[in-house]
Amino acid sequence: MSSKYKALIVEDVKTTSDYILDRIEKLCPDIGFIDQVYDLEEAALAIKKQTYDIVFLDIQMPTGTSFDLLKQLSEEGHINFEIIFITGESAKEYTLSAIKYSALDFLYKPLDDSELIQAVHKASQKLRNQNYNRQVQILLEHIGNNEQVKSHKIAFYLHNGIVELVDIHDIVYLKADGVISYIYLENGKQLTTNKNLGYYKDMLVLDYDFKQISNSLLVNTLFIKRYNHHELMVSLTNGEHLYASKRFGKELKDSLESKKKTGGFFSWFR
Repeated sequence: MSSKYKALIVEDVKTTSDYILDRIEKLCPDIGFIDQVYDLEEAALAIKKQTYDIVFLDIQMPTGTSFDLLKQLSEEGHINFEIIFITGESAKEYTLSAIKYSALDFLYKPLDDSELIQAVHKASQKLRNQNYNRQVQILLEHIGNNEQVKSHKIAFYLHNGIVELVDIHDIVYLKADGVISYIYLENGKQLTTNKNLGYYKDMLVLDYDFKQISNSLLVNTLFIKRYNHHELMVSLTNGEHLYASKRFGKELKDSLESKKKTGGFFSWFR
């Protein structure tokens, strides 16, 4: 690969596309070649003809969404580039959630200069990883919003551009440490992701049975063996003990008591 990256902008409004082009040219010197296309069909043809390192994708296009394009390219084996989505503030929450699960980046219009620089830097680091197609598959599985084919995978962005794909059911808990988070897995492995706990909290709490037990801890209830509310102590199946805050401990107690009444988890309390 040459020292300069090749990029493609997929945006149906020419003035917006030109604006994105201008920002990239001024702020991202590592990108030395940029093409522009204005519809999904043109984008598919360009990607099959030319090799791009980074593709900037507007999510909503007149004839469909960029997810339609990615589905087609994935099925044909043409995903060999990093993706940065560009969207308006009105993007649906489940769309942004699916993007987060796949560890892909998205930027809001109008572009924030620092966020653009950071997204391009991350994309250039991840080019060495080459997990493109699996990340797109995770994205499309989550965007499908179909429980029967729902993905149980999440992609964590680690250091040096590494993206690790993890089965959500293997996550025991996540622990915040400032702007980063530690992920503790059932097999004893620990990962460090360059995202704060809040980035994952809503996804895992809403979509899976994770509970926040303090400002710094998010626990998979599958691994909770017992909860001692008097001591605010959460005992895990792996022998570890975590401690809840008073506020979140009360919420955890209420949640577990509700489950207990439905016939499960009778041994969770002392």
